[in-house]
Amino acid sequence: RLEKAVGKIRQAGNVHQHLDLIAGLPEEDFHTFGESFRQVYQWKPQQLQLGFLKVLKGSRMQENREKYGLLYRKRPPYEVLYTRWLSYEEIIRLKGIEEMVEVYYNSGQFKNTLKALEKSYPSAFLMYDSMYRFYEKYGYERQQHRRSARYEILLRYIEECADICEEAEYYRELLTYDYYLRENAKSRPHFAGEYKVTKEFLRAFYENEEETHRYLRSYTDHDSSQMRRMTHLEYFAWMGKYILFDYKERDPLSQNARTCILQK
Repeated sequence: RLEKAVGKIRQAGNVHQHLDLIAGLPEEDFHTFGESFRQVYQWKPQQLQLGFLKVLKGSRMQENREKYGLLYRKRPPYEVLYTRWLSYEEIIRLKGIEEMVEVYYNSGQFKNTLKALEKSYPSAFLMYDSMYRFYEKYGYERQQHRRSARYEILLRYIEECADICEEAEYYRELLTYDYYLRENAKSRPHFAGEYKVTKEFLRAFYENEEETHRYLRSYTDHDSSQMRRMTHLEYFAWMGKYILFDYKERDPLSQNARTCILQK
């Protein structure tokens, strides 16, 4: 019933969906929580929140704390530390997965990269677990990161993965695509590598747009220089196409730029 309701709302295309999972419930272990994650993740809500059981005073959970083997913080928010089915180490592991989901999924900034990356794992849950272990290995989880650094770290993670490291250049372009969907950045991020669009091609394209407005129809009162500042043009070898990112017209739900594939 829930899957049907979520799907109906998603089809409307005008609602920002948030779905929650709570870790630490009775009789739920790490494996069954991962299965719940898999089911909810495949519905692709805009936000997937991983919460942890709160054992409030006077609640049934507190009354049955010994039965459920609950240990929880004695101060607010009274969050569970472990249960009969879920160890403290597994709680910490889920905390790490929660952080990865928050940074890479809930931000909405890595949609195309994650879609491709998920295919190399038995489940998205295990993918985020693997990413957390990479963060833990290099101490990234203890640092504050600027937005572009999250792309750089994800590319490093991909370059270290034995099963996909040979596809690192493909993923570099996917990350670049995701980056420019959101960012009208005039300073090129380091992870994106060399810019493959020549100055001559850029000049000719925007001068032609000033005359024809073939791709930028809502820019009739802008000259070529203004259109160039308000958009971004990128070449992607994996598709062999030039993509134009239009930041004036963004998707109201995702805030992604409108994209156009340049035709010959």
